Amino acid sequence: EVKLVAGPCIVTAAEAGSAHELDVHLEQQGTTLTGSFHAIMLHTETMDGDATADHGRRLSGGGGGTTVANGVEKLLHFDLPAGSKLDVWFHTTCPGVLAINAEVASLGVVGHGQQWVALVLLLIVLFMILTEIVHRTLAAFAGAAGVLFILALEHRLPGVSTIIGWMDHGTLALLWGMMVIVALLSRTGLFEWCAVRVFEKSGGSMWKLFAMLMCFDAVVSAFLDNVTTILLLGPVIVSLCKAIKVSPKPMLISLALFGNIGGSATMIGDPPNILLGNAFTDEIGFLDFIVVLGPIVVILMPISLFFCRWYYGTEYFSMSLDVELDELKRTYPIKEPKLLIQAGAVLTALVCMFFLHPVTHLDPAYAACFGATLLLVMCEHHDFEYAIGKVEWDSLLFFAGLFVFTEGLAELGLLREIAAALIAMIEAFSPDSRQIAASILLQIIAAMASAFVDNIPFTATMIPVLRATADSVEGLTLEPMIWSLSLGACLGGLGTLIGASANVVMSGIAEDAGYHITFVEFFKIGWPLMCIVTAISCVYMVILLAAGAL
Repeated sequence: EVKLVAGPCIVTAAEAGSAHELDVHLEQQGTTLTGSFHAIMLHTETMDGDATADHGRRLSGGGGGTTVANGVEKLLHFDLPAGSKLDVWFHTTCPGVLAINAEVASLGVVGHGQQWVALVLLLIVLFMILTEIVHRTLAAFAGAAGVLFILALEHRLPGVSTIIGWMDHGTLALLWGMMVIVALLSRTGLFEWCAVRVFEKSGGSMWKLFAMLMCFDAVVSAFLDNVTTILLLGPVIVSLCKAIKVSPKPMLISLALFGNIGGSATMIGDPPNILLGNAFTDEIGFLDFIVVLGPIVVILMPISLFFCRWYYGTEYFSMSLDVELDELKRTYPIKEPKLLIQAGAVLTALVCMFFLHPVTHLDPAYAACFGATLLLVMCEHHDFEYAIGKVEWDSLLFFAGLFVFTEGLAELGLLREIAAALIAMIEAFSPDSRQIAASILLQIIAAMASAFVDNIPFTATMIPVLRATADSVEGLTLEPMIWSLSLGACLGGLGTLIGASANVVMSGIAEDAGYHITFVEFFKIGWPLMCIVTAISCVYMVILLAAGAL
């Protein structure tokens, strides 16, 4: 395996204005190997003469490191007999300073079919989660151990620090912080109190109650994020359903589904959108997400509501909620007002910080951890022990194992193969129709992949692919592809229980309340809804492209 990373071509202002290329030839005993890198388009950065010279001296002195900001990355696999000599030749039209890093690794026998091995591992892990023959956390850790074992056979086992870096610390820290705050709020009786008031507003109508909660869930998920929303609303729904003596499972599953739909509308609503917004700052901004994706979310909401009404049936939504309201109010009063004031103040400050994220750029994970730590310092000792005990450690460990597993699949090339197949399908269309075809294919493939491989690593893998495809394939522009990937990755999270972080968090809340939600149970409603909303979003994007709105 040869991995090539080429930084931007650093030129002076006088040399700027033209495109520059890099050719890389791999030779064995004077014969050029098939698949060498030809005509790689380089990004260009302009510096004044002194800065360019200093940059060149740093690189030649080893101080530059492997700087890939604004760079390009290429990967090539080929067969060589053991002990063969490999010559690597570089030729570039860049007149200035160019940093190039080439890494050559021998993958051994396993390297021939590493993508297929990765696919088999993925199917095994999915089978274990589907059949629940082992706990899902153990299945994720088994998958992570499997990919690390294969990487070890290929002589490229990553270091411990790299493996820890594969875990999305932002997601894990956000979950931990919000779990602590929610646990302390639950001691105050706030969730039960809110549940009684929501029931009062519904007038005893199950359908009205369901529609109110799901619409509120979608709106809040758009401006916080869907994981935080699930952590806040999940306990309210559990308390509400216990009070009116119905199973909370239909509402909890729907809560995750509508959180994923609502989170698609903004840059901060769903992790894939955060990744895309940060990666393409020159092309799209915070308001662009609302302008482009907001309308389709509004369209999908009533469709999804009536799909849920059809799925759960008239019997569920027409059931009589014959509950004595005054008795509920007496049964579920506010407790521990001091703790409520402390936790409420911290939560209010956190929500404000989440809303101001586009302005402050403070990572929500930091805010959640700071808030949780402050609240633990202020509360009593017995509250501290209660909060730590109520943290869903199995869910956090599941996420950690899942992140390592999916990043390992990416290292083995499975996600790269999906991306390469996507590009090949796009190039099969004529230049005039490629943009529409790329939009539809991106959404479908992103949705299918994100349903089974967590949408965070999939989106991260696709970001450089989008940029390279837009630069090299005739008839494509970058911005419509960004929106297509966003919709596909976010809506694909509806498909399965492991498709999105919000789904797993919801499952943990249900488990903690004594209600087990299986993979199949979620799949039965999530997968058909995912197919419906993805089809509608494809039509939406085609209309925008045909109208010239993108």
